[in-house]
Amino acid sequence: MFKVAIAHSLTASIDAVASSLVLTAMRQLDGQPANAALLFSSFGLDHQTLLDQLAQLLPGCPLVGGSSYGEVSRQQGYRLGSSLLILFASDSIKIRAGIVRNLRFDDASHNQAMLAQQLVGRPDSATPPVLGLIFPDGVGLDGESMVKAFSGLFPATRFFGGATAEDFNMHQTCQFFNREVLHQSVPYLLFYGPLRYTWAVTQGLTSGWRAVGERLDAHCDGRHLQTINQRPAVDYLAARYRLEGGVLSVCHPFVIYPDRQSEEHYFRDVIRYSTDTGALESLQLLPADCQVQLTEPDPAAILAVSRQNIQQALAHFPGAAPPAVALWFSCVSRALVLQADAQCEFSTAIANVPAMLPVAGFYTYGEIAPTGQAGASAYHSSTLVTLLLGEEPRPSVGMFAPADPFTSANLQQENRRLAEQLVTLQTRVAALEQALASEKEHARFSANSRAESATWQRALALELLGTLIDRQFDELKHHALKGSPPRLNRSGLARLINKLHLQQTGQPFPLSEAQLARLLLQNHSDD
Repeated sequence: MFKVAIAHSLTASIDAVASSLVLTAMRQLDGQPANAALLFSSFGLDHQTLLDQLAQLLPGCPLVGGSSYGEVSRQQGYRLGSSLLILFASDSIKIRAGIVRNLRFDDASHNQAMLAQQLVGRPDSATPPVLGLIFPDGVGLDGESMVKAFSGLFPATRFFGGATAEDFNMHQTCQFFNREVLHQSVPYLLFYGPLRYTWAVTQGLTSGWRAVGERLDAHCDGRHLQTINQRPAVDYLAARYRLEGGVLSVCHPFVIYPDRQSEEHYFRDVIRYSTDTGALESLQLLPADCQVQLTEPDPAAILAVSRQNIQQALAHFPGAAPPAVALWFSCVSRALVLQADAQCEFSTAIANVPAMLPVAGFYTYGEIAPTGQAGASAYHSSTLVTLLLGEEPRPSVGMFAPADPFTSANLQQENRRLAEQLVTLQTRVAALEQALASEKEHARFSANSRAESATWQRALALELLGTLIDRQFDELKHHALKGSPPRLNRSGLARLINKLHLQQTGQPFPLSEAQLARLLLQNHSDD
């Protein structure tokens, strides 16, 4: 069974946080041992002490994670200054934890060598991981390069997660691995076995931002945006915004179009500018030649797409059984746009989500998810990623259900069991076919019965009409000779027929007067 436990603590004393987290989470696992742990903890807390204590309370359970700009859970909502622990437990899904240390921001060959040396669950193994969670340094590493490096080593694996964050001092973010607090590293979890999952990502201009102005040619060098429309990039920006102090707001990410002939795009945060060089500095590497566009946030749209995001993921979750957990990775810029009520995004998103589904995650410096159901894993900005995880249901019958050795006797027994199942299914199919034939015959009889009933009602009405004419012939003739023949429409005839039927039988005519009038019209048109 695949279980996920969530504990979210606001405890001020760091000495009490670890015990509170572990006690709450282990209670949810009902005695099942934890196979792996995720920890997200706000920047500025005593992470080293917290990791030391968690290692003592969770012996043998590998732990990965990092610093964040706020954590979310159904228990506490969105919080700054808290710690969030997520435990995974399963007897069928294998989880491998690891870390790649000593990476560099812009040194692809060095980073590739570090990954090849340090990765566990190497790609030459017979079965690749189904899914990976990675949490690269959000300041010291280029997130897109890290995603491509992991995807290159595990081409059949989809990767999710988020970059570790801090409080926009742009100094260092922290990554966690067991007892270690690290920088310029990528902790990760790899999942093997019968894992079900789906996800939704609000990428680019579907994230709650609108484009401002036209697309313009740009030239970049590494993480620096040098020129826009053949002018120094800072001059272009200064003509539209008031620049002060060398710092830019991440609430206005740039739209990046790598291909001038395509609408495909992504966001990148530009965090600083230099009046000396005229360049803008991004958190991540930029394509050398591209087109860019400015953006403006729309708080109402951010809330709307956050709600749609998790509902979309739930609608596409495979199978009948519900997911075990929803992991949430949202960008810091979304919280900053909603700063007056930052918790509103999470509370709005989960408002209509089933109460039994655990939801938890953190606010990141960049989100990781495939660009679409068939797309490659990518590094996003200003987006929200919802990842649903569950276990494939175990077969109750079939060759892979029992844990028996693969022998001739067991194979023969399996064949007999399958043959019995086939006979049972054939019997059920025959019974369903017979029931279907019976329903068709019943429908035919019902149709005939309705036709016969209509014919009988028509005959009765005509018989009563004839009696009515016979009884009132002399009166009708008298009126005709006087030159004042009676004017009687279908409604009047229907009323007289109904009255006559009531006199003869003590019951009204089987049809209402309106239905009887339509019946008389039908007889007239048939004639």
